[in-house]
Amino acid sequence: MSRDSKPRKKSGNRPARSGGGIVIGIFIGLVLGAVFAAGAAWYFTRANPFQAPPTSPRIPGADQPPVALPGKPGDRPVVKQDFQFYKILPQGDGAQAEPVAPAAQPAPAPVERLYLQVGAFEDPSEADNLKARLALSGIEASAQRGRTADGRTVHRVRIGPFGKPEDMAPMRSRLAEGGFTATVVRAAP
Repeated sequence: MSRDSKPRKKSGNRPARSGGGIVIGIFIGLVLGAVFAAGAAWYFTRANPFQAPPTSPRIPGADQPPVALPGKPGDRPVVKQDFQFYKILPQGDGAQAEPVAPAAQPAPAPVERLYLQVGAFEDPSEADNLKARLALSGIEASAQRGRTADGRTVHRVRIGPFGKPEDMAPMRSRLAEGGFTATVVRAAP
C-alpha cells in the first residue's frame, strides 16, 4: 500500500480570505473600461490632420453685404393659403342651395350593393374582435350597427360593397383560406 508522501494540511489552519480582492478587481475593470471608451470616442471623433478643411464654392455676388428682409430672423415667409371650400359650401347656416336644372337623361337603374357578412353580434366588442382577426388576415372589414325586426341592436361585420357576384369570388376564397365563412347580403343603396 502506498501512502501519500505529502503531508496534509489541516483545514482549520487555513487563513481567512478577505473580500478586498473582488472589490479591487471590479474597480480595475471599471477604470480599464472607462479608458477604452474614452480612447474609442477620441479616435472616432478626432479630425484627420492630413485632410484639408472643406472649402465652399465661390458664389457670384457673395462679396456684397446681405439685404435685410422684413420680419424677425428665423421667421417663415408668409404664404397666403387658398381655401376652396369657402367657394364650394353655401354661404351661412340658413343658406339655401341653388336649384340645379334636372338633366334630360333617363334615371339610371338603382345599383344593387352586395356585401359579404362574416358575423353579426349583439356585443360590439365581439364584432371588433372579428374585425381585428380579419385585419390580421389582411382583409379589411367594417362593423355596421342595425336593428332586427324585434328591436334588438345587432353589430354586423361586413366586407364590401361589391357590384357583381363575380367580384366577390376572390374575397370569398381568401376568407375560406383564413377559416372564415361569409354570407352574401344584398343592401339597397
